[in-house]
Amino acid sequence: FTEMPTDNFVESSFWNFDALFQPQQHPARDQHDTFFLQDPAEAPELPAGYTAKVKKVHSQGGYGSQGYKYEWRPEEARRNLLRTHTTSASARLLYRLARQEKFTPVKYFSIDRVFRNESLDATHLAEFHQVEGVVADRGLTLGHLMGTLRQFFTKLGITQLRFKPAYNPYTEPSMEVFSYHEGLKKWVEVGNSGVFRP
Repeated sequence: FTEMPTDNFVESSFWNFDALFQPQQHPARDQHDTFFLQDPAEAPELPAGYTAKVKKVHSQGGYGSQGYKYEWRPEEARRNLLRTHTTSASARLLYRLARQEKFTPVKYFSIDRVFRNESLDATHLAEFHQVEGVVADRGLTLGHLMGTLRQFFTKLGITQLRFKPAYNPYTEPSMEVFSYHEGLKKWVEVGNSGVFRP
């Protein structure tokens, strides 16, 4: 695995949400969940050809999706925020990878800060670190993903794992990862995962 560039805490809504097929009316885009910026309030530009493709998938569908059937707005996509997850860096990475003349399989990881407008309590902070990994190759299956996650958590000393189907706008299939916590005597979520949509 090679470390992916995650050095931009300020991100456009396009890379943080739209490129990951999270609809513009999704509750996660609300001021109560996301720190939107006032200065600079908007990203100066978005990748023109790719933006048009993302708009089409949101509003009309494509690549096996029916889309969300709404009027996608570029001004919403340009809104700047403090990134809510490092998956925005993965979206940028996959975009660059897709633009290569010859496909090259890759394995990337990141460990970096993300920001959520959360009410602070014992289990929630406004700033925390997210660990992320991306593997891009041909012929990968859900079994490969589960094996990679099992190996990752085992190396952290977490061996009792369960995988549960979940929903993410940008992956299909998607899974939450749970581990048994001896101290709490219950299963707790330790991760989220999925296979990126085409």
